[in-house]
Amino acid sequence: MNKTFTGLFFVAVFMSVPLRAEPQGEKAIRLEGQIEKASEKGSFSVVQGLRLQLAENLEAMGRYADAAREYELLLASRPPKHERVKYFIQLGRMRDAAQDYGAAIGSFQDALHDEPDSWDANLALARSYGKIELNSRAVEVYMRCIALRPKAVEGYQEIAAIYERMGYLNKAINYYQKAIKITPQAESYLGMSDCYVRQDDIGHATDILQTAIAALPRAEYDVRLGDIYEKQGDWVKATMSWEEALRMDPHQDDLRLKLAMVYGKLHRKSDADRLFRQLMNAYPDSPLVHFLRAWMLFDRGDRQGSRSEALQVERLAPTELVRHYNERLLVQLESKP
Repeated sequence: MNKTFTGLFFVAVFMSVPLRAEPQGEKAIRLEGQIEKASEKGSFSVVQGLRLQLAENLEAMGRYADAAREYELLLASRPPKHERVKYFIQLGRMRDAAQDYGAAIGSFQDALHDEPDSWDANLALARSYGKIELNSRAVEVYMRCIALRPKAVEGYQEIAAIYERMGYLNKAINYYQKAIKITPQAESYLGMSDCYVRQDDIGHATDILQTAIAALPRAEYDVRLGDIYEKQGDWVKATMSWEEALRMDPHQDDLRLKLAMVYGKLHRKSDADRLFRQLMNAYPDSPLVHFLRAWMLFDRGDRQGSRSEALQVERLAPTELVRHYNERLLVQLESKP
């Protein structure tokens, strides 16, 4: 159970599943009906507009494969070039969200075939290459991004992360420095600090972190520092950093959810319950909040409480991801302890 719970924690929290309740499926059903009626009348432009709304609605619900299918149908209608590029990019993003990276790359390349200088397509393509660790190709495309928008921080910051992964630490530091000159962000400071640590230059690493504290909102720095501790498996230090971030910015509900889960992992029952009460008061119709609460109660051995929360999830139209794990939980609840 602990292994399953830990895996779920990473999927649900650190992959940024939306906290708020997902839209009900009624809108998708209504749009499908309207598309069918407009098709029967031969209202092509109306169909296209409704299909785009449906794709966006399906994306909002986390139904990425279904959304991708709608973009494929939009493309099959042979739209004008500008719209075609936009649809290829959106199709790629849906496939990327579904972790079908090969197909996503193909979609972004199709967009670039029509519009080679598309910033959105180039950046999305570089990111997809990075996710499957085709690092050299990612670097090549990020260089195009930098040439297209030399004042955009994303190109510098993300190519630096690729170089860091490849072990080219001096190159990574150079691009992190360029990113900081454009827009100081926690990722750049912390990435550069990590590079110095890997070079055993602890003095520079410490200096960078001190600079980050002075230059960035403290809450943002503490969140990122907590993320680093979490990756190292140091849950206590991660908790301390996130608690400080929440103290500085009490409105970070996603961080509150992270902390609630970590408190459960550290057996801080009262602290976890306190944060979940706050979250449930703020988001009473959130499938994710009820879902994670159900898993935590199950991990504690409270099968009755867990079942109550899991059944509540079923009534709240969860995303496909949450629905999948919720169904797995209900199966375990039906089995003997």
